[in-house]
Amino acid sequence: MLVEYNLLLAQGQDQQQTAVLIEVQLPIQNTNIGGITRALDSAIENAGKAKVKNQRPWLLIRFLPLSENNQIRSDFGACNTLESYLSSPSLTRRCRTVAILNGKYADHAFLPVLSCSKLIVSPETNIHGPEADTSLLTSEVKDDYRRVAEAHKHFPASVIEAVLDPTVALHEVTTDESTFFATGVERQELFDKGKLNSSTAISVSGDILTLDKLIFNQQSAITVMPTNDTTLATELNIAPTRFLKSSGPIGEIHAVVVDMAQLQSPSRIRDKQILINNLADQHNLIIFQFESDGAHTDELINLANTIADLRYEEVKTVAYIKDHARGAAGILALACDEIYLGPEGSLGGFGNSTKLGELTFEIQETLLALEKTTTREWSLFYRCLQPTIELHIFTRAQTGETRGFCPQQIMSLDDKDQWTRGTPLNDRRHFNAEDLQTLGHLQGVASDLSAVLGNYDLKLSDVEIKTTTGLSGFLNEVAHSDWFLWATLTMAIYGLIAELAAPGLGVPGLISLLGFGLHIWARHLNGTVDALEIILILIGVICIGVELFVTPGFGLFGIGGICSLLFGLILSAQSFSLPTNPFQRQQIANSFLGIIGTIVGTVLLYQISIRLFGDSWIGRIIAPKNNDLATAQRNNWNEAMVHWEHLVGQTGQTTSRLSPAGKARLGSKVYDVVSDGEMVSANSMIKVIEVIGNRIVVSKSS
Repeated sequence: MLVEYNLLLAQGQDQQQTAVLIEVQLPIQNTNIGGITRALDSAIENAGKAKVKNQRPWLLIRFLPLSENNQIRSDFGACNTLESYLSSPSLTRRCRTVAILNGKYADHAFLPVLSCSKLIVSPETNIHGPEADTSLLTSEVKDDYRRVAEAHKHFPASVIEAVLDPTVALHEVTTDESTFFATGVERQELFDKGKLNSSTAISVSGDILTLDKLIFNQQSAITVMPTNDTTLATELNIAPTRFLKSSGPIGEIHAVVVDMAQLQSPSRIRDKQILINNLADQHNLIIFQFESDGAHTDELINLANTIADLRYEEVKTVAYIKDHARGAAGILALACDEIYLGPEGSLGGFGNSTKLGELTFEIQETLLALEKTTTREWSLFYRCLQPTIELHIFTRAQTGETRGFCPQQIMSLDDKDQWTRGTPLNDRRHFNAEDLQTLGHLQGVASDLSAVLGNYDLKLSDVEIKTTTGLSGFLNEVAHSDWFLWATLTMAIYGLIAELAAPGLGVPGLISLLGFGLHIWARHLNGTVDALEIILILIGVICIGVELFVTPGFGLFGIGGICSLLFGLILSAQSFSLPTNPFQRQQIANSFLGIIGTIVGTVLLYQISIRLFGDSWIGRIIAPKNNDLATAQRNNWNEAMVHWEHLVGQTGQTTSRLSPAGKARLGSKVYDVVSDGEMVSANSMIKVIEVIGNRIVVSKSS
């Protein structure tokens, strides 16, 4: 498999280490183990060319976990082959190996992980047994795990035994000499010999043991820390000039290309956001092909956050800009893991994006969040949004590291005195290949998309280019338009108000259900409706229905239903539940104001329509008059879930206070009743004077 590398920065300090980073996508199988080992050979060869004399470079192997939908696990035979390769003297003489884990693992990849000379895990990492069916772990398989664990001593033998066999209990024991992990059998032996001071059960026999940070932190051979490139370079003392990276994940690649040309309207941008989220479920490599003049800044910032966050889902992102990605479209490319430019390609510069004006606190906080996720200077994102800002190349004297900072960012750094200002980047308002190469953010120059795909051993025929066209694109365009969203919400609320004024379930109720259905469908296409929002809206509708047709008066069900419906509608207006940055906080505030404004406007529209249509057939539908006795009785009978007309004239006693609703005993049963307006105390005599549908109206009896 072809894997290419390029140096991130210029030559650095000789006392720092050389390293090459490889990403291996699980599962490891017999079909791809050959490509993995060839890629590792190529990586070591490239690292050898960059290293200084008498130095063994680091070989960093980032094992990317399986996606949640992938049920295929690594083959033990293939993992055994990789372990033998990593443990071979021919490799260990040339480099030092580091396994990097970030995520959830229940796979035989644990075997080659154990064979590396150093293990670095993120605080979120969890490791389970390699087989769900432990009967597949034969004695030979367990012996291999024991052998590798004993050779490299990342974990004690007791931990390995408990991971492989759920019937083995694990305890943390304390003796006079030390504290360590022991199996249940080993603990009993210490107890029998009188050497056990105390013990804590980590897992009992029959439980599946999970290795997490509590266990990792107690192993001196394991480092627990964030596993991004910056922290790795600091931990391993890697020179920025000699930190090489692979072009992409090796192993099983599921790639797709997304055409980012159609970004003219907010609905198009939101459509791309939905498309990207859907593709991330089935792919681990997404290549974005840009040709854009920029557009709506706020929507593009949200889209940039979506792209940047894909790295948390173990999806590698690549930007290819053949000609230009102007204005705010440039931040989408900077949000990707890797960037390729065409021979005349450029990033940022003046485009059609709206200007941000002054650098406010909210904007800076948003850009800082992008910097944290992507490890790219927030000044570069700001330059795309505001091409006129002053930008200089700065160099850190101690390491030779080169970065691009605006005045605001360099002044905010704690170590600003260690940076030396150099060449300005103000002649051009955009970044070309030379600029990005100097700053260490360019993976390469590619003449066309085929050249980019070649870096991942792919051809155009191997990938699908995704965009939105035809009927699907038209429906998405309609569903994402603001007028459709607010029109369906207005229709739903208008029908609900009219239904409250009309007895039974009639045309207004059907209109309301249709409006809510279309609104939820549109929000779903927009990617903002999930199970939580649907549940809240359904609870709200059900509670309001109970209040209308079951319980008398307007109480807990009515208030709770309205609140649940309101919260569901607000949450369905954005893709997050709790805001985490200034733009999200502003978005949820706008959603709240929009929902409240729609409700108020719909109430006013209903009142106007009553006066406008009066006694016409439309008026009778939206606000029917039920003054004639026959109609009222017929509607009351139709809408009632029970029929209590026989109670009229009966006397009884209140069991609770009527204010005006409460409970009363009539005969041998207790009923929900309402008074005729008078407050009636408990244990008072009452008489049923009227039954209206489900409502039993009583008056105080002397």
